[in-house]
Amino acid sequence: MQTLLILRHAKAVPWSPVKEDFPRKLSAAGTEQAKRIAQWTCQNLELPQSILCSPSQRTRETLAPLLFREPALEAVTHFLPQIYHATVNTLESLLDSAFAEAERVLMVGHNPGFEVLVGEVIHPRHYDQFSRLPTGTLVVVDFENGWAAGHQQGSLRHIIRGKDLSGD
Repeated sequence: MQTLLILRHAKAVPWSPVKEDFPRKLSAAGTEQAKRIAQWTCQNLELPQSILCSPSQRTRETLAPLLFREPALEAVTHFLPQIYHATVNTLESLLDSAFAEAERVLMVGHNPGFEVLVGEVIHPRHYDQFSRLPTGTLVVVDFENGWAAGHQQGSLRHIIRGKDLSGD
């Protein structure tokens, strides 16, 4: 079995047409979301063996609490510019390579690509459980026959919204 963890960056400061998007930081609420997601991940999941992360400021800040809690994960973290504004085909290609070497992969990035990716990989029986991927949300999908088994074969194990987790 292989497992994909899809994490959309936490809540960022508002977008502005007069400022660049790439360096946008997390808001205070987003920083808290990222901390809660990291805590939940460490307490409830086997840690990823590979991490693919967009190099944008807000995705790096979303990933930072997990790397702080588990410093060994830095060795398996790859900041890939292709994830920023990626199409679902690009994301799937990156995951093909990652799953060739790992059983558990975490991808940290952005919509709309991430929301489309979830819809592409989960089995249709889970469609009623998933419709959107808000900021600060972690989706965990298991592939009983491996990632290479094809589209719509993933079992949706968790949808965790950082804003819904307690700060304990």
